Amino acid sequence: MPAAGRKGGIGVMDGHPDWPQLHILVVEDDPRHAASMRQALMRMEPGVRVTTVDRLQRALDALQDPAIGCVVTDLRLPDAEDARIVRALRAARRDVPIIVAAGTGSEELAVAAMKLGAADYVTKHPRFVEQLPILVRDALGRSVLAGIDPAGGEAAPGVAGGGIDETSPIATTAGMRAVLALVDRAARSAVLVQNCAAISESLLESELFGHLRGAFTGADRDRKGLFEEAGDGTVFLDEVGEAPPSVQAKLLRVLQHEEVKAVGADKVRRVRARIVAATNRPLETEARAGRFRIDLYYRLAVLPLRVPPLRHRAADVPALIDHFLRRFEAREGRETGGFDGDAVRTLQAYPWPGNVRELENEMHRLVLCVAQGQRIRRQHLARRIRDADPAAHDEPLARLLERVEIALIRQRLQEKPTKTAAARSLGITREALYAKMRRLGMTTRDERLPPESAAGPRRGASYERRA
Repeated sequence: MPAAGRKGGIGVMDGHPDWPQLHILVVEDDPRHAASMRQALMRMEPGVRVTTVDRLQRALDALQDPAIGCVVTDLRLPDAEDARIVRALRAARRDVPIIVAAGTGSEELAVAAMKLGAADYVTKHPRFVEQLPILVRDALGRSVLAGIDPAGGEAAPGVAGGGIDETSPIATTAGMRAVLALVDRAARSAVLVQNCAAISESLLESELFGHLRGAFTGADRDRKGLFEEAGDGTVFLDEVGEAPPSVQAKLLRVLQHEEVKAVGADKVRRVRARIVAATNRPLETEARAGRFRIDLYYRLAVLPLRVPPLRHRAADVPALIDHFLRRFEAREGRETGGFDGDAVRTLQAYPWPGNVRELENEMHRLVLCVAQGQRIRRQHLARRIRDADPAAHDEPLARLLERVEIALIRQRLQEKPTKTAAARSLGITREALYAKMRRLGMTTRDERLPPESAAGPRRGASYERRA
């Protein structure tokens, strides 16, 4: 999650944008889902209002209210379904971001919704409502950056598209001038990089904030830290989620007061560098769990950018293959004959648990191992890549959820003495449990249970007697 953070910097706070009258429209015909979504969204920020409707036509009527700033919609409604819903909502209010919360995980449906202008897409897995506030914040943040005020649809001041200066010979906006200023700054400024997970706590403090001579063993001279060396430039903190608590506290001081204190120093020094941070952790979750300073998280999360993992970007794999292949061929002084189609398809199907670094390393290995000028074929790929089962990685979400349901039901049936107790532990009635088991094709053998009239519980199970 890269994020820019400096006092007085870009003003789109991930945790609390300046949207005190935000009004969210939820379009959902399932009362249970509608209630849970409403509760989750109302807890998002103080003053947030949520309206729920159960028909597309009622949603279109509600969108006449200019205060509506975001829509969360199902794709199965009594009066419409699928892409028609997104198309109609977009036609009614193009300025309002739409988040699709669908009951099925169809990839084709997700692609169609996004092409029609949906800001995001989530399936209704058991804990999907916990994602909604994050998705709404992201969608609204993108709307603000695009020049849309989510509370009223007007171009927001200070961003591209707002406040055109018509007296200038060339029409410019305040946002365009800000972008040009940033480009000019970038051209004149340094970018210094530090991996927070690569060195020890004491060395990390010294690298970032500097040290005085004699501050620790081996400190034979004064040294500036990266924040001072960067001047007006940028300090990029890779893996900021790995920074130890003492470093987190000092980073917070940099962001709040624009000052650093070198190791061994008594006085602080002013700094002007901007921070860009990246992490592969869910930093907001880590902060709420107490594993990362929450005040530092909100200082960093000025402009969050979430990059999807490589397994969700199969279309990017060919371009990355070409890039890394050219780089390593030049570095090693070896040329391959490129890839055949089957090898490329295999690389696209692989889930890449190590993300882009894993792909980069595989390209380096191939350049070193394949004979000079030889075409790279599927059999040249690493065994773990060849043996990966594409069908398992491409399994439809609906089927995956079915397997999870079956496993959970079997577990509860084995743990509980009766089917009634198992159903109660799942939060459903016994009749609903039977219906679900029939739908999932579960047989008596799957249940592994005596009938309800059995004399007593199995060994290791607790017995619940109903009055």
